[in-house]
Amino acid sequence: MDEELFYFLGLLDKVGSPAALIDQRGNIVEYNMLARQLIRADDIDMSQPGGKPFTGRTIQSVLTDMFGTVAFEHPSSNRRLAFQALDIVADDDTYRLMLLIDLTLRPKACGPALEKIFGLTVAEGRLAAELSNGIALASIARERKVSITTLRTQLASIFAKTGTSRQPELVALLAQVCRAPPAPGVAA
Repeated sequence: MDEELFYFLGLLDKVGSPAALIDQRGNIVEYNMLARQLIRADDIDMSQPGGKPFTGRTIQSVLTDMFGTVAFEHPSSNRRLAFQALDIVADDDTYRLMLLIDLTLRPKACGPALEKIFGLTVAEGRLAAELSNGIALASIARERKVSITTLRTQLASIFAKTGTSRQPELVALLAQVCRAPPAPGVAA
């Protein structure tokens, strides 16, 4: 396989995206490290000769559709996976990249990243991260021992700085920003 494809799969590891590369015949050419870990978590032994972790229907779906769900040949847990497929061309060959999405994981917003990206204060970044992680405003107020009014004032500032006007819109925006895990040493 092309050295550029190995490099590309490694980059996907760094941004937190498990991925598998599939050739035009439906054979899995390579997995990145995160995909290997995700599949091992489901007790699928990829080292066995002829051992294929995904059903034929999943592979066919990856080859024909841009999005779908993933089914394993030998499911061993309730893990729910979806995929997004992209075409990759290398050395005059076309491959299908299957980005695996673990539907059981929720990305954690990183306050310091939000501060930098949107120009939020430390308190606003922390509030935005907590809201995007599903914590209710009233719970945040109790935990921080501040009034709801104080948090609503911060929230109004967050809306202005992010160009949003409602909490669901803010959470959707932050989900786009906070896909990858924070770098080591950065507090979430």
